[in-house]
Amino acid sequence: MAGSIRPRLASAVSKLKEYGDHDEAAAVAALMGPRGYLLLQRTETGDTDLLSISVSDSLKKTVQEALEQFDQVLDSLSDEAYRKVRDEGWVPPKVARFGRGQRGGTNVVLQTRVDSKLRRDVQEMLPALSEQAGYRITEGGLVLTHVCEELGIERTAEEREPVDVRLPRHVRAFFQEEAARQGVELREVAVDGIRRLLDGSWSPDWASVKPGREADKVSLKVRVPKDLEGELRAHLVGVSERAGFQVSPALVLRAVFGVRLGEPGV
Repeated sequence: MAGSIRPRLASAVSKLKEYGDHDEAAAVAALMGPRGYLLLQRTETGDTDLLSISVSDSLKKTVQEALEQFDQVLDSLSDEAYRKVRDEGWVPPKVARFGRGQRGGTNVVLQTRVDSKLRRDVQEMLPALSEQAGYRITEGGLVLTHVCEELGIERTAEEREPVDVRLPRHVRAFFQEEAARQGVELREVAVDGIRRLLDGSWSPDWASVKPGREADKVSLKVRVPKDLEGELRAHLVGVSERAGFQVSPALVLRAVFGVRLGEPGV
């Protein structure tokens, strides 16, 4: 139930007194006093670790407001996330990486405390879970995913995992330098190319852009809007069937950049 917890605790004290449960009423009233929460902390056992999660400032504010609105404690939700992984085998979906380079806000730190033993148990599980899922699962990611689900927070497109285009190092450098020379952002080029593909005004020869086995590949990560990426993935199901191999969003961006920015040495 949303709202301040104090009025409900005060109501509980009154009801306990009505039923003659004066000791219980006094205990609840003590928790409402100045630093009353310290009375509970004294009874808690086990060590805790500080976990720092890099998020956008807007997301941090949203989380903090939702915690207050629903009378939730971040530390408690964090422990829940670890227990879901350890005890239920829960694997958070590949939704976001809340790290450097987020757009739409300044990166800040969201801090929470996690039970130390619970954390060690889950840390030992993460490599196997990541291999099983096919993507890297991080502590910050699993905590934030659970927190957002519990509080009903919709993640923005800027906090989704970027499309990871794997390119030979010299090709990545060429695209970055050419985009800078033309005064455009790679994200803008990517979005424009995807939209043209979806509306049918452009379609590459997929056989000519089939992924090769070049050595010395590096990452070029580009964020695209959530809804547009969803449309693209749905569209590529049919494209892959016709092409005879898996056409990924990364392969689309490789083709887009080649057409829009040119190719090295061409």
